Amino acid sequence: MEARDTPYRKQAHRLRWAVAAVAIVALAGGITAALLGGGSAPMGAPRRISYSLADLRLRFAALSHQGTNQCGLSFSTVRTLQGGSRLQGSCCSPMDFEHYVSQVRGLRRYAGVPEIPSDPYDIPVSLAKRLLGFDRSISFTPVLRREYLATVKLSREHGPCCCHCWRWTMFKGQAKFLLTTAHFSPREVAGVWNLEDGCGGPAESNSSS
Repeated sequence: MEARDTPYRKQAHRLRWAVAAVAIVALAGGITAALLGGGSAPMGAPRRISYSLADLRLRFAALSHQGTNQCGLSFSTVRTLQGGSRLQGSCCSPMDFEHYVSQVRGLRRYAGVPEIPSDPYDIPVSLAKRLLGFDRSISFTPVLRREYLATVKLSREHGPCCCHCWRWTMFKGQAKFLLTTAHFSPREVAGVWNLEDGCGGPAESNSSS
């Protein structure tokens, strides 16, 4: 005997579709917020990252189309940006997925150090300001200068970044903090710099990390 679509059945059917539609919209909004700076985390706070390959592909797809991480960005401009905003994307070459995965997964071991970003292509402005502040507030002593120069020689780019941009100064300040306060060795800081490379492109074969 063929079942008929009673008014109750039709109403339940429409309700199931409505719930499914709301769930899809919420999921899409959640993914966008998580990737591009939304969500319920405090403004500018480090964000927990899922390290699964599928989730990293989603992050890569979003970040590779961003362009707020620019070499020509001045220090004064960074200091005037809102603390909840983020500097995203690569500054020089298109992002490379395999290199991106190795960087983010490599930075995972420093998750307990708030002065090290979890994603080199997604830098909270609040963190950038903090690290730029370290460069101004932490003066070179003879010991610190010696350790910093050793870090420069050990790093792949022979410095905090490929050029003397805002990222160079930011990660220079980071190195001062890590060497003096966090008691990292020059080799450890050089390894962090290599993982934080935000220039894009594939990984180089001469990494010192």
